[in-house]
Amino acid sequence: VIPALKQLHITHSDIRVVLNSTSEIVNLSKRETDIALRNQRPENPDLILRKLAEWPMGLFASAQYIEKHGEPEPGTGFEGHDLVMYEPYWRDRGHPRLVDESIKQGRVVVAANTSMMVRRSIKEGLGIGEIPIEMGIRDGLQRVWPDRVRAKSYDVWMVTHKDLRHTARIRFVIEHLAQAFA
Repeated sequence: VIPALKQLHITHSDIRVVLNSTSEIVNLSKRETDIALRNQRPENPDLILRKLAEWPMGLFASAQYIEKHGEPEPGTGFEGHDLVMYEPYWRDRGHPRLVDESIKQGRVVVAANTSMMVRRSIKEGLGIGEIPIEMGIRDGLQRVWPDRVRAKSYDVWMVTHKDLRHTARIRFVIEHLAQAFA
């Protein structure tokens, strides 16, 4: 997102962007924002949707974490291991899982509300966590259980209200974001 906004600023310096990285769902119908990036597909018929990404999710840890704690054994519920969770996902699940493995024996040491903080926590060696495979590789993390992925991918949706889709400044931002994800 940030590189796309940098390019947008270079080509259209008159467009001002207010970026809010909360995990809370804002209401586009009430004009709480013009464009939203979400990891859940909205159902509101007044919204225009564009799928930007569909990333498989894998399990990652830092080299230091693996050296100190080793890899968890599949089927043990992460017994004896520290875990890093995406807080909105963790909060909404009665029985949270990482790559479809129950975490009931693990210890959640960090529950962050942004994927950037989850990635950083894993990189700092705080625990094992589930992130998009491409990002884990890019971050130089070690893949845990490389033969396993979460059944549901991490999807990124760009959403705007249908009344705004033809507004020039909104179109420019939409196109720059779409190109960045492509």
